[in-house]
Amino acid sequence: MKRTLTLIAIAVLFTCNAFPKPKISFFVELKGSEFQKLFADTALISQLVEMTASLRIGLLDFSPERTQTIVKLNQAGIPVIAWLLLPEEEGYWFHMNNGDKATQRFADFKKWTAENNLKWEGLGIDLELDFSDACLMVKHPFKLAWKAYKRLYDNHSLEQGRVIYQKLIAQIMAEGYNVESYVIPFIYDERIAKTTSLQKLLGMIDIRTPHEIPMLYTSVMGKPLIIPAYYQIGQPIALGIAGGGVVIEGMQPKFLTWEELSRDLLVSNQYSSEVAIFCLEASWANGWLTKIQSLDYTNTLPDLSLAIKEQEKSRKTLQHILVVLDHPLWMTLGVLILFAMLIFVIVKLIKFITSVLRHR
Repeated sequence: MKRTLTLIAIAVLFTCNAFPKPKISFFVELKGSEFQKLFADTALISQLVEMTASLRIGLLDFSPERTQTIVKLNQAGIPVIAWLLLPEEEGYWFHMNNGDKATQRFADFKKWTAENNLKWEGLGIDLELDFSDACLMVKHPFKLAWKAYKRLYDNHSLEQGRVIYQKLIAQIMAEGYNVESYVIPFIYDERIAKTTSLQKLLGMIDIRTPHEIPMLYTSVMGKPLIIPAYYQIGQPIALGIAGGGVVIEGMQPKFLTWEELSRDLLVSNQYSSEVAIFCLEASWANGWLTKIQSLDYTNTLPDLSLAIKEQEKSRKTLQHILVVLDHPLWMTLGVLILFAMLIFVIVKLIKFITSVLRHR
């Protein structure tokens, strides 16, 4: 009997270890008053405490409402990470041309934190494109294309931005903060290709931090095969979009269903011990927190083996394109030559057809 109980205990222990639940974190991206309103519901705070979940809080402002709510979260023992953001007119996310603004934002953050005795588990920076470019993408895509093309020749802005951000990250770390960054996953293809064309094309910047969290949003990039393709060993995985986020006029993002999010959680758990879900406010409104807490990680995973092979081919193609884009002058000359050859062939064809018709 004793031996049977021992075997059962070992089997249970093995099962638990084979399918451990990941640490759960949520991004929160709300203005001060909305942020305060969200956490006015004590049931949400209790749920987060029960889940031992942490929060990555987008600091859109340093308002009294935000301050009071951060204090409340500190008192509840919920780990919070400061996610630095800028006003929309200053780019919102951190990119190659707003390093000075980001540096000032950190100075303001330090002052605000000290004045209110706020407690942070770490500090996160969001390395993406300029907010104005995101707006152009919707309203004037051809203007954006021309702007992006000209940026391919601009090595100075990229190098200058890199210097500023490297100094900023060194400063943040010197202040004792754990630094993490939220990155577009295709930056890993750029690193493999050893180019800078993607950064210049999008106006973003690749600055390495101690902790990098790739934004593997299947609502944006399709099937869950991006998770095994772009996860980083030992790093959290960001999943989304469940809803919320910054509003870009004319752009209607696709949001995840519960079935899609639960699938992504199961897939992610095979590669990382922590997932950060974007975002809390939508997950809470959808009633998903309880479902996330009780999700059975022994459920069958989708078979991604064939899709992963296709993804590898796509990544190779992207890397080749980045190499070509890294030499914009030669690329432009090549395109012009091909265009000239096409015009030459069309002219010859028209002359031939005209000659045939005349001799009839």
